[in-house]
Amino acid sequence: MGRQSSLTSEQRTEAVLCLLRREEPAAKLARRLGISEPTLYRYRDQFLDAGKAGIASGAGKAAADREAERLERELAERDRVIGELTIANRILKKLAGQSL
Repeated sequence: MGRQSSLTSEQRTEAVLCLLRREEPAAKLARRLGISEPTLYRYRDQFLDAGKAGIASGAGKAAADREAERLERELAERDRVIGELTIANRILKKLAGQSL
């Protein structure tokens, strides 16, 4: 098993863009970043497959799916809270109307 890269997603993105713009040879770029050429090419492939999200997570589509599921859970939780607050608000309005 390989070791984990110490590059941030921003650094990975910049490295891939540098590679795609052919600003410097892949071997030199990889050496400067302290990664192997195959790692650099893997970042490039992930970037091309899934854009910046693929670079950030290293998992491409699976990461995008997880993010979508997380956002759906957050939305469902917010809908639940809004529903509870709406019910509480209606009850309070009724109680306020009765005391007048």
